[in-house]
Order: sequence, then C-alpha cells, then structure tokens
Amino acid sequence: MTIKPRTAAGGRDSASVRDRKGPRPVANALQEKLNTFIEFLARTGSVSQAAEAADLGRTQLYERRRTHKRFAEAWTRALSLGVDRLHDNAMQRALEGEERQIVRGGELVATERRFNDGLMKFLLKAHKPEFAAGAAAASESEQEALAKRLKAASRRLEAHRARQAEKKAGEP
Repeated sequence: MTIKPRTAAGGRDSASVRDRKGPRPVANALQEKLNTFIEFLARTGSVSQAAEAADLGRTQLYERRRTHKRFAEAWTRALSLGVDRLHDNAMQRALEGEERQIVRGGELVATERRFNDGLMKFLLKAHKPEFAAGAAAASESEQEALAKRLKAASRRLEAHRARQAEKKAGEP
C-alpha cells in the first residue's frame, strides 16, 4: 500500500511527487512502519502485536484507520487473514491435540498428546449454533444411567442379530 501525498487542495497529485527530488524520508519511514503493521496484522490477527512490531502506537493507528480509507481497507483485509489463521490453528489444535512432555527427576520420561475439550466445544458452538442451543449437560448420575441403557440396548441388538443369523442359517 503506497499512499501519494495530498496537494494543497486536499486531493492526490502524482505530479507533485515527480517535481520533488525524491520522496521525503519521514514519509517513507512512516509508510514502511504502516506496511509492517499491515503485514504483522495479517500474520497474527492482533492489533497490539502488529503495532508493537511496527513501532507504532495503537491510538495513532486507529486514528489513521478512521481518516484514511485505503489504510482502513488494508487493515480490514489483513485482520480477516489474521483471524482466519488463528481459526485454522485452533482447529488444528482441537483435532490433533498438543504433544506434552512428562518430566520426572529432571529427565524426560515420556510424551503424551492432550486434547482441549473447551477449545473443541468453542469451535463447535461457533460452527454449529444448534450445538450451543442444545440440552444442558447431564449430571454424572444421568450419564451413568444413560450408559447402562446404551449397554442394555447393545446387548438386545446383538441377541436380535444372533437370532436373525440362526434363522437365516436354518432356511433351505
């Protein structure tokens, strides 16, 4: 994103850029910082981190976004890319878990993969709103009762299948 300087009348004038003997150093330095901000915003999705990387103040950046349409558009695109990347990373962590080291006595004894159920629930709620509107979580006793009923239903289904197989085997 390169922005041309404003003329006295307030508009952009490419001739005024050609008449000078090169761009102003301060304008170039600011433009480089703004480009860095946009680049880091697209990478991280974090205004604070991008501002720090560009060595610019958040207030200054928000003001510029308010007053410069092209900068605001670049900001919006970059933020969208950054948030998409965060979402992709969260989805990957929810599906694949995280490898964690188990250390005892200062020595690595094993590793284990841990999954973040809270992250999984958050992503499900974001992508499937009906999941969030579902029934309240069952109590432990309700879960145990349901597990017993499911086991009993499974045994009945197996018995039914066995009877069907016997019938089929006995038919000519």
